Amino acid sequence: MTLELQPGESCGYWKYHVPGKHFKQAKANSKINNVRTVVLLDSGSEVSIIDATFARKVGRYIDTSQSQECLGIGEKLYVATGRTKIQLTLAGSLVYLYEVWVGDDLPPDYQAILGMDFMVPAGICLDNGDGSMCLPNEIRVMLHGRRQIFTTRLVPYT
Repeated sequence: MTLELQPGESCGYWKYHVPGKHFKQAKANSKINNVRTVVLLDSGSEVSIIDATFARKVGRYIDTSQSQECLGIGEKLYVATGRTKIQLTLAGSLVYLYEVWVGDDLPPDYQAILGMDFMVPAGICLDNGDGSMCLPNEIRVMLHGRRQIFTTRLVPYT
Protein backbone atom coordinates (compact mmCIF):
# COMPACT_ATOMS: atom_id res chain seq x y z
CA MET A 1 0.00 0.00 0.00
CA THR A 2 1.43 3.36 -0.95
CA LEU A 3 0.44 6.62 0.59
CA GLU A 4 0.06 9.62 -1.61
CA LEU A 5 0.29 12.96 0.10
CA GLN A 6 -1.66 15.94 -1.08
CA PRO A 7 0.05 19.31 -1.52
CA GLY A 8 0.70 20.83 1.90
CA GLU A 9 0.51 17.47 3.75
CA SER A 10 3.40 15.71 5.46
CA CYS A 11 3.83 12.29 7.07
CA GLY A 12 3.21 12.02 10.80
CA TYR A 13 5.67 10.16 12.96
CA TRP A 14 5.71 8.26 16.25
CA LYS A 15 7.60 9.85 19.12
CA TYR A 16 7.38 6.60 21.04
CA HIS A 17 5.60 3.60 19.53
CA VAL A 18 5.29 0.05 20.75
CA PRO A 19 2.72 -1.90 18.72
CA GLY A 20 0.16 -3.60 20.95
CA LYS A 21 1.09 -1.59 24.04
CA HIS A 22 -1.84 -0.79 26.32
CA PHE A 23 -1.87 2.71 27.75
CA LYS A 24 -2.91 3.62 31.26
CA GLN A 25 -5.86 5.77 32.20
CA ALA A 26 -5.20 9.41 33.04
CA LYS A 27 -5.25 9.53 36.85
CA ALA A 28 -3.97 12.34 39.05
CA ASN A 29 -2.95 12.62 42.68
CA SER A 30 -5.14 15.18 44.41
CA LYS A 31 -6.84 16.08 47.65
CA ILE A 32 -10.58 16.25 48.15
CA ASN A 33 -11.44 18.18 51.30
CA ASN A 34 -7.77 17.77 52.34
CA VAL A 35 -7.86 13.96 52.07
CA ARG A 36 -5.34 12.47 49.63
CA THR A 37 -7.01 10.68 46.76
CA VAL A 38 -6.60 9.58 43.16
CA VAL A 39 -9.01 11.02 40.58
CA LEU A 40 -9.66 9.82 37.04
CA LEU A 41 -9.40 12.53 34.37
CA ASP A 42 -12.00 11.29 31.90
CA SER A 43 -12.20 13.21 28.63
CA GLY A 44 -15.08 10.97 27.56
CA SER A 45 -17.26 11.95 30.50
CA GLU A 46 -19.51 15.00 30.38
CA VAL A 47 -20.00 15.17 34.16
CA SER A 48 -17.86 14.81 37.29
CA ILE A 49 -18.82 12.21 39.90
CA ILE A 50 -17.59 11.42 43.41
CA ASP A 51 -18.14 8.12 45.21
CA ALA A 52 -20.94 8.40 47.81
CA THR A 53 -19.03 6.46 50.46
CA PHE A 54 -15.97 8.68 50.01
CA ALA A 55 -18.11 11.85 50.08
CA ARG A 56 -19.54 10.81 53.45
CA LYS A 57 -16.04 9.88 54.70
CA VAL A 58 -14.78 13.43 54.04
CA GLY A 59 -17.85 14.94 55.69
CA ARG A 60 -19.76 16.22 52.66
CA TYR A 61 -23.53 16.77 52.78
CA ILE A 62 -25.25 15.07 49.84
CA ASP A 63 -28.25 16.86 48.34
CA THR A 64 -30.47 13.97 47.20
CA SER A 65 -33.18 16.21 45.73
CA GLN A 66 -31.52 15.85 42.31
CA SER A 67 -30.55 12.75 40.36
CA GLN A 68 -28.95 12.18 36.99
CA GLU A 69 -28.98 9.16 34.69
CA CYS A 70 -25.71 8.64 32.83
CA LEU A 71 -24.73 6.17 30.13
CA GLY A 72 -21.45 4.44 30.82
CA ILE A 73 -19.27 2.12 28.80
CA GLY A 74 -21.31 -0.41 26.86
CA GLU A 75 -24.49 1.67 27.23
CA LYS A 76 -24.67 0.66 30.91
CA LEU A 77 -27.07 2.93 32.82
CA TYR A 78 -25.54 4.62 35.86
CA VAL A 79 -27.59 6.78 38.24
CA ALA A 80 -26.02 9.64 40.18
CA THR A 81 -28.14 9.98 43.30
CA GLY A 82 -27.32 13.52 44.41
CA ARG A 83 -24.92 16.47 44.37
CA THR A 84 -22.34 17.85 46.76
CA LYS A 85 -19.72 20.59 46.87
CA ILE A 86 -16.07 19.62 47.23
CA GLN A 87 -12.75 21.36 47.69
CA LEU A 88 -10.40 19.80 45.13
CA THR A 89 -6.66 20.48 45.32
CA LEU A 90 -4.43 19.76 42.31
CA ALA A 91 -0.65 20.21 42.04
CA GLY A 92 -0.38 20.76 45.77
CA SER A 93 -1.72 24.32 45.74
CA LEU A 94 -4.41 24.90 43.09
CA VAL A 95 -7.72 24.75 44.96
CA TYR A 96 -11.06 24.45 43.17
CA LEU A 97 -14.44 24.68 44.89
CA TYR A 98 -16.72 22.61 42.73
CA GLU A 99 -20.14 20.95 42.75
CA VAL A 100 -20.15 17.34 41.56
CA TRP A 101 -22.62 14.50 41.17
CA VAL A 102 -22.57 11.73 43.79
CA GLY A 103 -22.92 8.08 42.87
CA ASP A 104 -22.34 4.56 44.13
CA ASP A 105 -20.18 1.80 42.72
CA LEU A 106 -17.30 3.79 41.26
CA PRO A 107 -14.33 1.55 40.43
CA PRO A 108 -12.16 1.01 43.55
CA ASP A 109 -9.02 2.51 41.98
CA TYR A 110 -10.25 6.09 42.39
CA GLN A 111 -12.72 8.04 44.45
CA ALA A 112 -13.81 10.58 41.84
CA ILE A 113 -14.11 11.05 38.09
CA LEU A 114 -13.40 14.52 36.73
CA GLY A 115 -15.25 15.00 33.46
CA MET A 116 -15.17 17.67 30.79
CA ASP A 117 -17.53 19.86 32.84
CA PHE A 118 -14.57 20.38 35.19
CA MET A 119 -11.52 20.05 32.93
CA VAL A 120 -12.51 22.63 30.29
CA PRO A 121 -13.36 25.53 32.65
CA ALA A 122 -10.34 24.66 34.84
CA GLY A 123 -8.05 24.83 31.80
CA ILE A 124 -6.70 21.28 32.16
CA CYS A 125 -4.93 19.90 29.12
CA LEU A 126 -3.98 16.22 29.07
CA ASP A 127 -0.69 15.31 27.38
CA ASN A 128 -0.84 11.55 27.05
CA GLY A 129 2.44 11.46 25.11
CA ASP A 130 4.31 12.82 28.12
CA GLY A 131 2.00 11.25 30.70
CA SER A 132 1.25 14.65 32.20
CA MET A 133 -1.46 17.24 32.61
CA CYS A 134 -0.97 20.93 32.05
CA LEU A 135 -2.74 23.31 34.41
CA PRO A 136 -3.13 27.09 34.11
CA ASN A 137 0.12 29.12 34.28
CA GLU A 138 1.98 26.27 32.50
CA ILE A 139 2.10 24.05 35.58
CA ARG A 140 2.79 20.53 34.29
CA VAL A 141 2.10 17.62 36.62
CA MET A 142 2.99 13.96 36.09
CA LEU A 143 -0.08 11.71 35.99
CA HIS A 144 -0.48 9.06 38.70
CA GLY A 145 1.53 5.91 38.00
CA ARG A 146 3.41 7.38 35.02
CA ARG A 147 7.07 8.00 34.46
CA GLN A 148 8.70 10.79 32.55
CA ILE A 149 9.40 9.94 28.91
CA PHE A 150 10.14 13.09 26.93
CA THR A 151 10.06 16.41 28.71
CA THR A 152 11.96 17.94 31.61
CA ARG A 153 9.30 20.59 32.38
CA LEU A 154 7.32 18.53 34.89
CA VAL A 155 6.72 19.36 38.53
CA PRO A 156 6.70 16.26 40.79
CA TYR A 157 3.58 16.67 42.98
CA THR A 158 2.24 13.75 44.97
